[in-house]
Amino acid sequence: MQFPAGYLDHLKQAPGFDVESFQSAHSDKVPVSVRIHPRKPAFKTENLEQVKWCKEGFYLPQRPDFTLDPIFHAGAYYVQEASSMSIQKALEDQFGSERNLRILDLCAAPGGKSTLLASWLNGNGLLVANEVIKPRASILKENLDRWGFTNVVVSNNDPRQFGKLEGFFDVIVVDAPCSGSGMFRKDPEAMKHWSEDAVAHCSARQERILEDVWPALKPGGLLLYSTCSYSESEDEQISQWIAEDLEAEILKSVSLDEIPEIIKTSGGYRFYPNKTKGEGYYLSILRKLEEGEDFEERLKLKNMPLPDALGDLLEAPDEYHMYETHLGQILFPKASIEGLASIMKHLHVLKVGTLAGELKGKSFVPDHELAMSLVLDVTVPRLELSKEEALRFLKKEALPNRFGSQGWHLMQFEGLSLGWGNVLPNRINNGLPKSWRILKDIGV
Repeated sequence: MQFPAGYLDHLKQAPGFDVESFQSAHSDKVPVSVRIHPRKPAFKTENLEQVKWCKEGFYLPQRPDFTLDPIFHAGAYYVQEASSMSIQKALEDQFGSERNLRILDLCAAPGGKSTLLASWLNGNGLLVANEVIKPRASILKENLDRWGFTNVVVSNNDPRQFGKLEGFFDVIVVDAPCSGSGMFRKDPEAMKHWSEDAVAHCSARQERILEDVWPALKPGGLLLYSTCSYSESEDEQISQWIAEDLEAEILKSVSLDEIPEIIKTSGGYRFYPNKTKGEGYYLSILRKLEEGEDFEERLKLKNMPLPDALGDLLEAPDEYHMYETHLGQILFPKASIEGLASIMKHLHVLKVGTLAGELKGKSFVPDHELAMSLVLDVTVPRLELSKEEALRFLKKEALPNRFGSQGWHLMQFEGLSLGWGNVLPNRINNGLPKSWRILKDIGV
């Protein structure tokens, strides 16, 4: 691999950098890693190597065609670069079994860290996943819809807008826009855009992003700062700037310290492709020191009665409130409701909780988000599809009715929901949203 001019010289003083083995690693095959959904158990992990820093992370021997795997569309796993899964260990070291937390994933698209955070919270607390670029925010929303947790908000905001939620979040995750040098093996085209001027520009932007969002972190709250860059000016120097200018303490992770392949530095942790099985990554863990008060909710949302037709579909209807929003009628966990009114007021949100559906006359038409969620009761009618039928459903084709009973059913493959189908006497109308359909030839 031919690196950009000046690139290796730029990195030669970086902690743990070994130029010869680093160059050699960039000729190696790129590892393929996935993280499985802990509550959608369909992905077979027997004989797969586990990612050392994430219990749900696994390496695949080769890259399959994910588009033609129905359980991928059902949210059974997420294709995520292994190094970035390390935030799980950082959180577990700091919080133990505590999960009643408010977490902001500030630069969240396409959703790898957000889905990990949603799994880690496991329905407790609140996750706000934000992306400033609207098309990318739509992809983020789709991935979180697929992941199925209801205590989730997706927003499309500039970091400075979170300053209106002063002291709100227990944890803020900032996977900052960077020069991308850690991804050159995976994406050689990215090398065309690298230069020392680009690194300096990214470093300045990282400071601006962090300074803008800092007020939203509660006193004593945790910041997880990461990049996919090797440049010290985007990594350790930013960590030191946060500690000195924003007043924070750089913390260590006991679990990550125990993994010898990860390079420990003054600011955090470095992942090199010649040392760990993954791409280049930097993670810093910091605790906010400045004094102040936690966020206090002064706004309220007025909930509406749960329709009987919807309540009958839910495993635990008493655990949710229903609200009329600009998005439609949504379900949100009662236990996580504090602060939601302020989020709705101050942020531009694309997703709040789970979109339930709508009443049409006496009939309830369920939404696709509800089909993908984890809230449905086992008594909801389900139809198990063959792989061919599942792929045809994901192409948004009508299916012949070979099942008998009529009405809305969950279309499933290997016990996981793909969406709704309305069973009629002679066919099944496909309720899959157009934006979710497979465009690729499925070969059947």
